[in-house]
Amino acid sequence: MRRFILITGASSGIGESATLALVREGYEVIAGVRTNEDAERLRQKSPDKIHPLIMEVTDHAGMEKARMDAERIIGEGSLVAIFNNAGMVINGAVLYIPIEQWRQQFEVNVLGAIRTTQLFFPLLAARDAKADDHPRRIINMSSVSGLFASPFLGPYAASKFAMEAYSDSLRRELYMHDIQVVLINAGNIRTPIWHKARTLPSYLGKEYQSIMEFKEKLIDKQIAESIPVKAIDDVVIMAVKSGKVRVRYLVMRHAWKFRLMRMLPARWVDQLIQKRLRNSSGIRPF
Repeated sequence: MRRFILITGASSGIGESATLALVREGYEVIAGVRTNEDAERLRQKSPDKIHPLIMEVTDHAGMEKARMDAERIIGEGSLVAIFNNAGMVINGAVLYIPIEQWRQQFEVNVLGAIRTTQLFFPLLAARDAKADDHPRRIINMSSVSGLFASPFLGPYAASKFAMEAYSDSLRRELYMHDIQVVLINAGNIRTPIWHKARTLPSYLGKEYQSIMEFKEKLIDKQIAESIPVKAIDDVVIMAVKSGKVRVRYLVMRHAWKFRLMRMLPARWVDQLIQKRLRNSSGIRPF
């Protein structure tokens, strides 16, 4: 039986790498991309196994068409997993980021995942258990920012915190369907997102101007300390195939330090962040 995985945001980075990894595992992938050029480039990597479709997760009509196209592609096969991977990052100071940018952040990262899940869920749930006993999964790409909100990443962190809550509710609602929901909380992964971050606008007031130089240093540090995208591939494959899965997978270097940080009193953590900002960027209290 042909088994399919749906992946949004498959044009590059984590989505593209996961697409290729799952193909190597014998799956076929319905790969959500945003341009015809990306679709053709991805298709050439495995014409028989990769089925690119234009998926702008904020466009409901376009996603409905993608769902109909996916149903035709799957045919007598089975959709065994949805990987909600599409996302974007908006950075800056909470006081200065325009409301339109906050809205865009949530439209892509949160409502896009919800829209994809609602539209494609009937294909995931439709199965004959006797004919195909493969596990069914919804995998949501979250971040350490969904567990810990850093300064100047307010919209992104808020969207990922929302993804955590949405995933928890969905997981608890789907027990009667025997469909498990898995969260991947990724740290610094080696993808083009960090190089793109150099050109993204940062919304900062005059009191935060010194953060711009710190931003460049931070990006350099994140790139230097990032881990290969294969680490995410391995978790995605496990989340798709394993009989038993965790609720959350934390994928980052020195995960124990992160877990320890989350256990500290918030006031202590705030003081550590303030000290780092003061020493690294020159920001001082008024």
